[in-house]
Amino acid sequence: MAKYAEILFRHRIRFVALLLIPIGLGAYLGVHFVSYRAAATLRIEDPSAFGTAFVPLGWSAGQTPAQNLAESVTQVVKTQAFSQSLSDRLSSTNAITSAAELQQTVASIGTNLKVSASDPHLVTITFACHHAAVCLPVVSDTIAIFREQIVNAEKAQADASSAFWSAQLKDAQTNLTTAQAALQSFAAANPGVTMDSSSSDPQVVQLVDGVAQWKAKVVESQNNLSQAQYLGTASARLLQVGTTVADPAHMTSSKYYGDGTSLVPAGLAVLAGMALLVVSILLLAWIDRTVGDPKTLEQRLGVPVVATIPSLASHGV
Repeated sequence: MAKYAEILFRHRIRFVALLLIPIGLGAYLGVHFVSYRAAATLRIEDPSAFGTAFVPLGWSAGQTPAQNLAESVTQVVKTQAFSQSLSDRLSSTNAITSAAELQQTVASIGTNLKVSASDPHLVTITFACHHAAVCLPVVSDTIAIFREQIVNAEKAQADASSAFWSAQLKDAQTNLTTAQAALQSFAAANPGVTMDSSSSDPQVVQLVDGVAQWKAKVVESQNNLSQAQYLGTASARLLQVGTTVADPAHMTSSKYYGDGTSLVPAGLAVLAGMALLVVSILLLAWIDRTVGDPKTLEQRLGVPVVATIPSLASHGV
């Protein structure tokens, strides 16, 4: 132990430098890469309030309301419209001071914004960033933009579905009119023929079946159109009124060391430096043959050496 202490004393400046460098590096990593985190919670009501068999547009019946809502938020966040709206909102605040920081923040949404279902009716939104003042507005703006755009998206999807079934209904009504006109024309030309499906005339059966099929198609299209209109209105209503902020945006990390993620590389840097210091001492002790020499001890310690005790081999008794 004295040998290592002598080496440590002799090279104290070098070892102090080796100790201060990792400590400084660890402090730099801990401060420069500190990450803050903000979070908020949304609550979604049960869609069964609109009917036991009601499933909003784009939702899966096999998932919980929170899981469906989380997927909806994720889809909205990925759109260009969301990025543009978020950029506009952040630009109007004092949280971001440069265009580069604004661009970096918006670009990091895809990786740093997390949306997850924490309960069958609760969705948690978190965002991590390097400036605490930026995290809060990002989470708040995300919720506001989502509530605006998801309703519009539901309405657009409902309008597309309604437009499709409107076209189907119009086509079915046109074909029904044509089929009825053909049946009436045949009946006028053949007054003695029975005009129903039990007729022995195959042409009559074909005309009657055609009218029946197009009537059924008209009813089907009308029902589907009504269902699409109802689904669109109810889905938009559920997301607009049934989605509430259960827990507003707030910081979940410390204002001193953030969420703790930067402490890991900082601690590793300090440990690596300490390990290097220990290895250096062991290496110098191995290659230094002057330690323990009387003249060296007198020179280092300033105390005369009276005698030295030789190494004695231990023998069993």
